[in-house]
Amino acid sequence: MKIETKKDYTFEKLYNFRDIGGVQIDDGRWMKAGVLYRSDDISRLSKTDLVLLQEIGLKLICDLRTVNERKSKMYHIPQNWGTGFKHIPIYHDSQDLSYREFFRLLIGKSKELNFEEMIHEFYQCMVNERKAEIKEVITSIANNENVPALIHCTGGKDRTGFLSALIQMYLGVPYETVIDQYLRSNVLVGPRMKKVERFIRVMSMYRISSDRIKPLLIVNIDYLDNAVKSILNQYNSVETYLIKGCGIDESSLLNLKKMMIE
Repeated sequence: MKIETKKDYTFEKLYNFRDIGGVQIDDGRWMKAGVLYRSDDISRLSKTDLVLLQEIGLKLICDLRTVNERKSKMYHIPQNWGTGFKHIPIYHDSQDLSYREFFRLLIGKSKELNFEEMIHEFYQCMVNERKAEIKEVITSIANNENVPALIHCTGGKDRTGFLSALIQMYLGVPYETVIDQYLRSNVLVGPRMKKVERFIRVMSMYRISSDRIKPLLIVNIDYLDNAVKSILNQYNSVETYLIKGCGIDESSLLNLKKMMIE
């Protein structure tokens, strides 16, 4: 896989920050670097991280976290950055729980929970029930005045990973490359997820094993594969899904191509 030269960023408190571009598309052209970024939760940024993020010159941040996620980990971008902000929560109805409610669920129903099934359901929910939110994200970043832009959620792996994959597939990035980029989250957020695993096990009073927790903490090729198959079965192509399923104007998608492909 050939990768265009792009800048690597090393943050102290971000694990999954990266450029979505810098990859070759099917016809030999390139998805531009420096236009669209993805990340995990940016509420933990150190002073050094803030300086680095400011240097990127973001014009827009799209936060995909739920209301409860935002309440527990708020952040404020300095006004003098001139960065716009959009809160576009993407979640399954059962997911918008406070941390207290989540751990009460873990303790009370630990034997009944099938985390792998929950994640598969969540990806199907994103495909079928969060079309308006997908439209808002993609329409927002397809505006020249809103780039460079950043899309983020909590771990930067599922919601952000799915949106990033959709954008790359629409732009013509080979699916093998899309999968490689998607699975890279396992390497980047692995250390952080180990801490989350330990925390969940303690909070569940060790009723939930590490193996059972694992589907929550990783990205799995099957999660994205099944979501993409659902899109193709219903719409035949990602482009048709974005236009007819999500209701995105063709002009916005064409502008996205102009902005993102060179």
